Amino acid sequence: MAENPKSEIRNPKQFLNQERAMSQTMLTGQLPVFGLLISNLFRISDFGFWILILLLLFVSAVAANAQPNPQTTQDPLMNLMLAQPQIDVDSPVTPASAFDPPVVRPGQSATYSVKLNALEASVEWPDHISAPNLQLRQGGHGQILALGGGKLQPHTTFNYHVTAAQTGQFTIPAFTVEVYGNPVEIPAAQLSVVSNPDSATAAPALVFEAATTNLYVGQPVRLRVVLPGSPSAGIQALGQVQINGQGFIVDQSSVRQQLGAIPRPQGGGPVVGFIYDITLTPVATGTLSAFAQGFAGNRFGGGIVIPNGPASPTDFILLDSDPIELRVKPLPHDGQLPGFTGGFAPLSIESPSLSTNVFRVGDPVKLTVKVHGDPNNNLQRLVPPAPPQDPDWQLFLINDTAPPPLIQAQGYIAFSYNLIALSTRPRATPAIPFSCFDPDRAAYQDITITPVPVQILPGSVPTDLRAIEKADAADASREKEPTLSGLAASCGLSAWSLVPVQRLPWFALAQLLPAAAFTGLWGWDRRRRYLEQHPDVVLRRRARRALRRHWRALRSAARRRDSARFAASAIEALQAASAPHYPATPHALVGADVIALLPPDQRAGRSGDVVRRFFSACDAARFGPVAAGRDELLALEPELEEILAQFEARLAVPGYAAESHLAAP
Repeated sequence: MAENPKSEIRNPKQFLNQERAMSQTMLTGQLPVFGLLISNLFRISDFGFWILILLLLFVSAVAANAQPNPQTTQDPLMNLMLAQPQIDVDSPVTPASAFDPPVVRPGQSATYSVKLNALEASVEWPDHISAPNLQLRQGGHGQILALGGGKLQPHTTFNYHVTAAQTGQFTIPAFTVEVYGNPVEIPAAQLSVVSNPDSATAAPALVFEAATTNLYVGQPVRLRVVLPGSPSAGIQALGQVQINGQGFIVDQSSVRQQLGAIPRPQGGGPVVGFIYDITLTPVATGTLSAFAQGFAGNRFGGGIVIPNGPASPTDFILLDSDPIELRVKPLPHDGQLPGFTGGFAPLSIESPSLSTNVFRVGDPVKLTVKVHGDPNNNLQRLVPPAPPQDPDWQLFLINDTAPPPLIQAQGYIAFSYNLIALSTRPRATPAIPFSCFDPDRAAYQDITITPVPVQILPGSVPTDLRAIEKADAADASREKEPTLSGLAASCGLSAWSLVPVQRLPWFALAQLLPAAAFTGLWGWDRRRRYLEQHPDVVLRRRARRALRRHWRALRSAARRRDSARFAASAIEALQAASAPHYPATPHALVGADVIALLPPDQRAGRSGDVVRRFFSACDAARFGPVAAGRDELLALEPELEEILAQFEARLAVPGYAAESHLAAP
């Protein structure tokens, strides 16, 4: 009998168990890492199946959110950077060298140019190149990028000015430079110098002029770079103009470019040319040299299309000018006026204006000052004077100067100050010292900002003016900024080596000194505590020192045959050696006390008799009516030496108990 397929779903619990088993088998096969965890989950309870379903839904939702959205827009700045054409650095480098013009007369200057289609920073250009029988002067060098073939093509040029004193054929030989780390050979170039060339052409050059060449430090000067037009090339633009030199600052915000009529370089009527004006400010004294350079050429990305003619590729020629010399002098210190901030005449100040002339104590008012001058005289760089210290006013400079192009267009610069009156006493605003330097008269000119009449009313809210004045005093007495001192008049301590101390061999050993000192101090403290707990050690040590001192004295007396001194030193030695065993003062001991310390077999023997004789002779000499003779005691020196040696040996034994020797004989 065939089984009814519907009987499989009659028991929902059985169906649920089958589905759970299939899911478990599938997951454990695909995810062996979680197989054991899922199996245990199903064994715990039937509720594990629903937990698994929720877990799968959560994982699928996280995976869906983690997928990138194709409609997400990229960063606009990144899009702009990606839209820029790439710089071509993969094309083979093809150098070219030539003279312009190739034929000159003796003494006429020609320009030796080397061009490479590579970035200037990648070219390792030599400091000197070989030019036999030619006078060589280095000119300008630079790089320009031109669009070609969908990429920016770099063009780098190095210029040299060459002059020959005599006729002939002159050659600059080929030489090798490194470009992108690879050697590139610069081809040789030949210059012909003849007496009468067919065409007296001259290399195109820039005209570089300065309004004045005698300057002071910080005095702006207007420079002009001119590219005259020609019938053959027409009027060409000048790009990437640079002023090369040292000791000055070029203000790029003062650039002004125009086309105008200029005198023809060879004489004659005026010619239209490209004019580039810029401001230069010297920052060093002495003679400064500067020259201009720029790329002359069209500004088109591709070739120039001529009607009924072929297209000519874009060509940028690096032109440079002859150098000019600027003689710069320092500003005089004599006659300098207060408020000088580096400005140069001609400068004039309008009458200052206040936001209001009637105000109360503590209310801020705005003071505006307009300074007129030559826009080309670096007026936009003029620094306003610092406000003065006044006990009746608080003045603050407001940095709201207009942008340099606006100042150059309007012909003046405006300064603003915030003024706060601290009392009703003032009848006018304080004068602000201001001055400038007149280079024509070589003197300073006073252009102080004049006071403005005001009416000050008492403040509606009480103001703690003392606190404000105290704050002003604290600002006035602020510590000065530290500055470097001058050179020392004499040499200081000399060093025998420039090797740092921590690298010397003895430095490692010196690090052990603190440990050794600590160990010594620790040992001394332990010894001190030990002696405090054992005072007998100190007594025996002192007794040994006293014994040896008296022992040396009796030996000396024996050599001199001084019986009295010999007997006294012997008694003192015996008392000093016996005192620690009682303990007692050495002078308080008598002969019986000393004999009691002898071994029992020596008390009644020779040793005891020797001790008795010394003490008896000493007592007779001190207390008897007639001094007894002590000369016979000198013969007892060997027996006395043995007794003293025996006492010294006992003193060296730690913890020696003398009570065992005190028994009666």
